[in-house]
Amino acid sequence: MPGSGLRKTMIANTISNYGKLVTMMIVTIFLTRTLFLGLSREEYGLWALLWSIFGYSLLLDFGFGAAIQKSTSQTIVTKDWEKYNRLLSTVFVNYSVLAVLIGVAAFILASNLNNMFQFSSAGDLNYYRKIFIMFGVGTAVVFPSGFFVEVLRGLHKIKLRNNIQVLFNLINFGLMMYVVHSGFGLWGMTIVTISTALLTNITMAYFAHKSIPTLKISLKHYDFKLLKEVMGFSLFAYIITFSNLIIYQTDQLVISVFASVSLIAVYQISSKLAMTFKKFSSQFLDNLAPVAATLFASKEEGKLGKIMIESNRLMGVISTLMFVPLVVFVKPLLKIWLDLEDPDGLFVAVLLLTSMYLIVFFRSTSVKILLMGNHYKKLSMVAIIECTMNLALSIWLIRFYGIIGVALGTLIPNAIFTVSFNIPLGLKFSKITLKEYFKQSVMHSIWIGGLTMIFALVLRRYFYPKTALLLLSELAITAMFFIVMYYVFGTYKWEKNQFKDFLNKKNKKKDC
Repeated sequence: MPGSGLRKTMIANTISNYGKLVTMMIVTIFLTRTLFLGLSREEYGLWALLWSIFGYSLLLDFGFGAAIQKSTSQTIVTKDWEKYNRLLSTVFVNYSVLAVLIGVAAFILASNLNNMFQFSSAGDLNYYRKIFIMFGVGTAVVFPSGFFVEVLRGLHKIKLRNNIQVLFNLINFGLMMYVVHSGFGLWGMTIVTISTALLTNITMAYFAHKSIPTLKISLKHYDFKLLKEVMGFSLFAYIITFSNLIIYQTDQLVISVFASVSLIAVYQISSKLAMTFKKFSSQFLDNLAPVAATLFASKEEGKLGKIMIESNRLMGVISTLMFVPLVVFVKPLLKIWLDLEDPDGLFVAVLLLTSMYLIVFFRSTSVKILLMGNHYKKLSMVAIIECTMNLALSIWLIRFYGIIGVALGTLIPNAIFTVSFNIPLGLKFSKITLKEYFKQSVMHSIWIGGLTMIFALVLRRYFYPKTALLLLSELAITAMFFIVMYYVFGTYKWEKNQFKDFLNKKNKKKDC
């Protein structure tokens, strides 16, 4: 197992991440309800479509965000801030050029909006075009400064990053509630979204400069040779990001082209639930990339292999703890939250939650560590094949099964590559057998999760939740059942002892 100091640091960072996530999750729940009920289905569908389309601006990152994070952590040690400034200046100038392309693309796409998508009301088309241009140009303005979040992460200032994001997320929430209830509609929502995003980046830039007084971004520091140097790593990181965006962002586009924009609203809610599950169960992973890069550079691959196994086990516990209550109570959850009872929407929610569970439990840890361990070429190749299968299957299956087919197009390739690629490569890297892997990382989460699911199904059958209070109570009871069962039957003796020591220290501090 990894050293106690490293473990404590990773736990502290994870706690900070969860504090941020809980706040943002609560905001998302209330904001989504406000938007879903306060807008027409077509307006809500367009809002989701805007995020889907301009989410592709992340493709223009070209992997430099990961390179900046890595370079920041390394420069803390090497102290070569002159080279670091050249890297940031080079990336910023390139991003500024790409931002212009985003703005131009927004105008071109807006002028062809009616040719690309189906709208039920032609009279609103000019209004939708204006919103499209506003959102696109705003995205272009925000884009060049987006890498400062990676600077703070590379500086190990995760708590500061979290505080900034929470602050502006709360500001965004308050303003969005105001513009929707005041009837300002999509244009008011767009102004608020772009403004808070830009202010978030500016604030992060301020604290980055405060932490690195020598930080300077200037056109004269542009270095094309340095650009080519970092492209070796960033290009493959970019390919993986590109492929993930294809997987997670094109579903709405497929539905809008081959079905109807209005159906996006139902699918997007199910997708949002799965993404929320992923965010809530993956906060520990924020630690892995910088830790993996450091250990790999130090040639401590044996220690890194142990971290992969332990991290995989932890991700199994966390993801199963979240997955079981959500998938069992998804029907009453969507009914109480959004008054949504669409059968296809419920089935899509279960399929997407299952797909995300496979990613978090069986793939997320190995991807983070192997990416920093010079296996990025294999990861990028598999990512390309998977996203191609995803898109092709979604387009084919939507003709037969509607939005359920689109969800199946996501789940099927994910399951195939989980079994055929990620697990075998992780085993090879960690130098353990399949039997040892299941015994150390998988077995306890699976059988205790199955027992918890049976318990939750019985609970739902005899006490079906029709109110928010009862639903939250049953979700909490199910989660507590899993935690107790796992503590009794799934933890090792040294883990129980560590937990008891932690409680004893806390009690001694209270007594003092």
